[in-house]
Amino acid sequence: MSWTEQSHRADDGRGFRADGSSRQPERWARVKALFLEALEYSEPERAAFLVGATGEDGDLRKEVEALLASDGAAGSFCEVPAADLLGTFEPEESPSRLAPGTRLGAYEITGFIAAGGMGAVYRARHTVLGREVAIKTVSPSAIVGTRVRQRLIREARHASLLAHPHICGIHDVGEADGLPFIVMEYISGKSLSAIIRDHLPPLSMALRYATDVAAALEHAHERGIIHRDLKSANVVINDEDRAIVLDFGLARHLPENVSSAGSESTLTLDSFAGTLTHMAPELLRGERATARSDIWSFGVLLYELLTGELPFSGRTQFETSSAILGASPKPLSARVPLALRLIVERCLIKDPRGRYTSAHEVRRAINAVRRQRTWTLLGPLLVSTRRRTLYAVLVAVLGMVALAVGGARLRAAVAAQRLGALAVLPLENATGDSAAAYYADGVTDAIIAQLGAVSDLRIFSRASATRVAGGATTVSQIGARLGADAVVRGRLRTPNDSVAVDVTVVRSSDGRALWSGSYQREARDVLAVEAEVVRGVSNAIRATLPSAARERLMSARAISPEVYEAYLKGRYEWGQRTPGSLQRAIEHFKQAAELDPTYAPAHAGLADCYNQLGTVMVRGGSPSEYRPLAAAEAIKALQIDPYSAEAHAALGYVLHYDLRWMDAEREFRRAIELNPNFPLAHVWYANLLMSRRRMKQAREQVDAAHDLDPFSLVINANVGWVLFYSGRRGEAITQLEQTLALDSTYVQARMRLVGVLLAAGRLSEAREQAQRLLVADDSVQALGLAASLQGAAGHGDSARVLVRELIARASHQYVSPATIALLLGQLGDFDSALTWLDKAFAEKSNAIAYLAVEPTWDPYRGDPRFKSLIARAGLE
Repeated sequence: MSWTEQSHRADDGRGFRADGSSRQPERWARVKALFLEALEYSEPERAAFLVGATGEDGDLRKEVEALLASDGAAGSFCEVPAADLLGTFEPEESPSRLAPGTRLGAYEITGFIAAGGMGAVYRARHTVLGREVAIKTVSPSAIVGTRVRQRLIREARHASLLAHPHICGIHDVGEADGLPFIVMEYISGKSLSAIIRDHLPPLSMALRYATDVAAALEHAHERGIIHRDLKSANVVINDEDRAIVLDFGLARHLPENVSSAGSESTLTLDSFAGTLTHMAPELLRGERATARSDIWSFGVLLYELLTGELPFSGRTQFETSSAILGASPKPLSARVPLALRLIVERCLIKDPRGRYTSAHEVRRAINAVRRQRTWTLLGPLLVSTRRRTLYAVLVAVLGMVALAVGGARLRAAVAAQRLGALAVLPLENATGDSAAAYYADGVTDAIIAQLGAVSDLRIFSRASATRVAGGATTVSQIGARLGADAVVRGRLRTPNDSVAVDVTVVRSSDGRALWSGSYQREARDVLAVEAEVVRGVSNAIRATLPSAARERLMSARAISPEVYEAYLKGRYEWGQRTPGSLQRAIEHFKQAAELDPTYAPAHAGLADCYNQLGTVMVRGGSPSEYRPLAAAEAIKALQIDPYSAEAHAALGYVLHYDLRWMDAEREFRRAIELNPNFPLAHVWYANLLMSRRRMKQAREQVDAAHDLDPFSLVINANVGWVLFYSGRRGEAITQLEQTLALDSTYVQARMRLVGVLLAAGRLSEAREQAQRLLVADDSVQALGLAASLQGAAGHGDSARVLVRELIARASHQYVSPATIALLLGQLGDFDSALTWLDKAFAEKSNAIAYLAVEPTWDPYRGDPRFKSLIARAGLE
């Protein structure tokens, strides 16, 4: 109960006090104004202030003094901060505090949590059920001569009507030796106010918390209960990362003949209760609280979640209340998606009739934003009485964006035909620092990724564009060789510690410049620069941008230059795909994540590294060591940004080799949905389809990846691998030879070529390739291929010697049990192979996913033991 509620406890709900006197709205407004102003004076000065302010109106002075006296009772029973339920607050000792071991009915006090002027909160245990609970009590001094006891029981009964996963449950209401108490669920976690104070949650997390709170309000309102003191301090994020609404202590039950939406003309509720900064204007005017008053408070909470600040504030309580009554909320940043800004705006309309009619509507609107359906919601989000004005504003804003994007200027008329394929050349490093080439390449990759994610174009990779550009003299030649309708070229500058990108779009058919633009911002706004380039290029080539994509581009976040540089260095090292480079990449990604734990790409990068280190080809280590790390980082990234194609693909990779087939396919399909131009997502999805013997679909996916990145060594090698497992060995050999023609040092392609040649019975060619491989690579994988060659040539004893050497190496370095199992299977020792396959199952080796298609196992497919293995892998 706040000071405002205490001052009204003698009010009968119709605007009349117990003594029959009426409290006119104008007079009540004067009383509140004087009270708030009096609070700014010290106690010795207040008397003089009141005499001067009230003059001969003694009754007015008495009413203000009564409010001041109520306020002097300090923090009430009902306003113990929700954060204190977490056990993080320990005030000074109080002689009236209940000692551990004290019994309140069936409950035993186990510890103290917090106290206010009207009561205390304790941890307790049900002596029969053993359940841990929190108990609120009222101090004896507060009970005497008041109606607190009756209020406590009544309000607890109202709150006990609520049973919802996002509402703190009420277990019991009781009284022991004249001491009333409420027994409620004990929540372990951290208050939302503390989370916001420590670090503003990322947008995706903020929307999830907001949805939880809206669902709690919806449940309460449908049962006729309004909260009346909703704020971030009364919301706890529990250990499962769910928002739980606490402290329905100020809650009131709506009359049974009033709908959950509330009808302010028929309510008969106490009016003035809650926390000033979150109070709706109608409460400050002395009107009755309704469900729409809660929606106002929810708007304040949502604003705080998005900005870390309150929409209305002042130097004094009087200024704060004046701002709530008459001022507009402080504008939200343009980086907050437009649809979300409109949701907040509608929640904070002064006239309650203009707000959402129910918490259900609010929750539905937020969920739509989370599903990226924002553009289609603009109509419903607009307030009816202001619809025409807001439409005009929207048209004006979008027009300004179209005219002033980055200061870009149109060089020539846009091509009459619509373009379908685009190549982005690496940005020229014009920073003056040759070591910053990785930064220019990283920004290029980011622009390519965003173009691929937000448009319906086919975007070629930087690697392929770079290779083609190296042998071409004109942009037209580059476009023709890649099959690109247009080519984007530009340069990166860093003037005065800022980031600038100059970019030009050139049509391939005639070399004509279609458009150019320049963008410059502070270094911490490099992501905004990238988004502006993407918008400019998309507009220039008439690319279709879905509404959700436009929203994402408009809400690019700021990022510390140190964080972004560490991330780009990590991506550069990751691209090398060697054990050493992946370890260096991990260090860079970890640095970025430590500097900014909310930067999702750093976590996705870590997941990619751990995934690769757990493969036989890279030879980093056991997947049982690395894959759980990859899963954890991918999930972290998705918790921060559920729209990260990279994180969905990384998680799909984990799930594929964990043999969670449906879950893996869902993640890969989501990654491709979010960015159809993400080559690796297509490759990894192709591998999953291949392991499931869905060869036609696998070929379609790997071909899609090849179309996007035709000169990628990884993708070309995977094309050969899919051809091999499809039974098309001749084509696979040709493909892998072409891959090595691109780069003869690419070890993975040569390993796969040796394996295909062996399977095709071309032993002399396989031996020649293996010899080249052993010169470049003396890894256990190369030794395994040598053993395979010996076995294929009929030298079983020599092959077994090499296998024993591999097993010996396993005592001091990682050797995949799947490699040994394959060798033993090739040598016809299936019993021993089964032993090693069991070990491969135990560590979740990648090779297990390919049991159904690996030719080594063809002779054993009729064996019941092998059929059992296939069933264990879910590959029947």
